[in-house]
Amino acid sequence: MTNSSTVPDPADPVFISYRQKDGTDVAAELAWLFRAAGIPVWRDRDDLPPGDTEARLKQAIAAGISGGVLVTTPDVENSRVVKTLEAPRLIELHDKYEVFALGIANSVKTKDGGTDYGAPDRLLELRPGTLIGVDQHSAERDGLLVLIRGLVWHRIASLRERIQDTDQTFHLSLQTRNTPQVYDRTGDELDIRLRPSGHERLPSAEGLRDLKDTVGFLPDAVTRSGAHRLRVRGGAHLSVAFAVGAALPSSRIGHMDVIDQQGITWASDGEAQFTAQPQVQVADEGSNPSAITAGRPSVAMYVDLLPQRSDTAFARYVEDNSPFLVAWRHLRSVTGELLDPSNAGLIAADIAAHIRALSNESSNAEVHLLLRCPFPLALLIGRLTNTLRFVVHEWDDSEPTERDDYRARYVPTLRVRASASAGAIEEVLVPERS
Repeated sequence: MTNSSTVPDPADPVFISYRQKDGTDVAAELAWLFRAAGIPVWRDRDDLPPGDTEARLKQAIAAGISGGVLVTTPDVENSRVVKTLEAPRLIELHDKYEVFALGIANSVKTKDGGTDYGAPDRLLELRPGTLIGVDQHSAERDGLLVLIRGLVWHRIASLRERIQDTDQTFHLSLQTRNTPQVYDRTGDELDIRLRPSGHERLPSAEGLRDLKDTVGFLPDAVTRSGAHRLRVRGGAHLSVAFAVGAALPSSRIGHMDVIDQQGITWASDGEAQFTAQPQVQVADEGSNPSAITAGRPSVAMYVDLLPQRSDTAFARYVEDNSPFLVAWRHLRSVTGELLDPSNAGLIAADIAAHIRALSNESSNAEVHLLLRCPFPLALLIGRLTNTLRFVVHEWDDSEPTERDDYRARYVPTLRVRASASAGAIEEVLVPERS
């Protein structure tokens, strides 16, 4: 809670202050990027209950915030609420508490097209130099990302002592199917949320681009926290779960627990290796030595671990792509029954070893990965794939193709590489909704 007498909780949301007339687009983009980076936000259109604007905003600030961003646009000088309520209160909290982060997203330009860094003081009618020490960046996407990265680092630094004093575990919540709101926050170090999708099956392309641009902050956040283990909970599209796992490779943090929707823990603390007692088996495979390759060869791995076998979508995938695949394999669990979460580490290690072997046998081929498995395993497999290159697919049966083919299909969704310097997601492939 944040009021006049309590220290702000660094796990609370960030408040976005803006002028609706010309700041709505910037505030919306900023909010989605914050959520993709794992920081909940208070934004009036998404999170505040109906009622008088001033009363609602006071209620939001009193409910608890860890920081704020002043979106400075030319018309903000005409906003009484921003100038007399929001900005003064955010500045007061920033001055009073070291833990309270304050940033400025500035869309005001100088005559030569640069960012007008004096505009916030001037337009908010503050004493010149009042905001000179506040982290300020342009309201263009690159500037917003730099601003958000700084607030992520500040948040983690403020939570580091708490992590060290408890169980040295970094807590991460991940959801891609819920409509993000401030009330969806968990109190974890980071709560990753994406824009809701208008598609029945596939994640939002815009939301995936937000994640692509922010997922690179995640491994450093975990490292900076000083945590010795990572605990993830929630639910997500499997392509996103895999990509987040790839962003947090076992070389970064040795132990990962994933809590599924039933509260059951799936854990891994090993590396990719074939297990003494095999957990998975090759149900089917094929090869095409004369495959058409333009550069790096491609292989496909279908990881099908649910009890009732489902081959239709994979058969369609092979049918459509066999001219371009050097090899493909279909993995099933050895038992063919429901997986035992207590064996999650062994299952993930065995699968990752099979994937690595298939790629290595085909000149370090890019792996087209088709997952049909529980959400926790997608994360645990992803963390064991360092140095490999992937195209991760999502299952879709929502509509036929132009050939009136109603069979389910796998849709390329993300290009992923754990060791990529800018972040594990290299490219968003899922098509835009028309």
